[in-house]
Amino acid sequence: MKLVRVHPTSPLARHKKLLSRPSRGTARPGFTLLELLVVIAIIGLLLAIILPAVQMARASARNLQCRNNLRNLGLAFHTFHDTHQFFPRNTVRPRGTSPVDGEPPGSLWNWHKGTYETWNREIMSHIEQPGAREQDAILLLGCPSDPRGPTYRIPTYGFTWYVGVYSNPYTENNGIVIDDSKLKTSFTVSISMVTDGTTNTILLGERPPPDDTKWGWWDSRCCIEDTISPAKGDRHIFSHGVYGKCPDPAYYDRGDVRDDCAFHALWSNHQAGGNFCMGDGSVRTITYESGTTSIGKSTLLEILASRSGPESTPGEF
Repeated sequence: MKLVRVHPTSPLARHKKLLSRPSRGTARPGFTLLELLVVIAIIGLLLAIILPAVQMARASARNLQCRNNLRNLGLAFHTFHDTHQFFPRNTVRPRGTSPVDGEPPGSLWNWHKGTYETWNREIMSHIEQPGAREQDAILLLGCPSDPRGPTYRIPTYGFTWYVGVYSNPYTENNGIVIDDSKLKTSFTVSISMVTDGTTNTILLGERPPPDDTKWGWWDSRCCIEDTISPAKGDRHIFSHGVYGKCPDPAYYDRGDVRDDCAFHALWSNHQAGGNFCMGDGSVRTITYESGTTSIGKSTLLEILASRSGPESTPGEF
């Protein structure tokens, strides 16, 4: 038989090549179970590495926003001081700066003579919120690190996460932000009265509203407890919380939004420490250790809350 050589570019050769290729329906080898497990393990490892970093970045962003809130509030305090020659305080009308019977339209609270006026209300025009109603959530007064969100509110009241600070239950008006509603005459605090130095004296600190929603209102109808807090408190508001009997004294520390006991003193949702606006308007983080660190008969935080005490403050805190 005579062999016929087929030229490689001939139609017959191309036809043979096509016949020799595997068809599209031919099964290809897939992943083995071991390979799938290895891929899943690698993905899990990457997630374990990435997620904490993402969470830390989010926490850092929320903390930065909280600090910015305090910085803007400090600026509002000093703008108010430039106008009135004293710092905002809690008082009763007409001693304050809001007009009698001049409440915003839709407000649930009428501003008659003798009604309560908070420092928060006094700065509303300085933070571009002159028409805010007591039931409104004020974004600048809310810390984004709170799991309830910075605009957490109930139908009848909005809340504040930032409060004026005094030392303890026995020194109610020794801070920069005071309450003269129980006094027979008006009392105000100016910069010249902060003899401890505005850099070393706390103006505002963090204290989220309690879980029962009955306290922490930014436009309170009656009470110093809503908008001003002791650095070291007691348990006169709540006797028990989710963890049992409330501690007495109550120290500045990390807190839990579910635990009403935390409301008795300053506390924060941040891990490293709470944010504070000092009397000069600067913002700094103060560690939780300052709430229990003793200096003489007081704690470090009590000393920092006092505007005119004879105590000496360490350079770093």
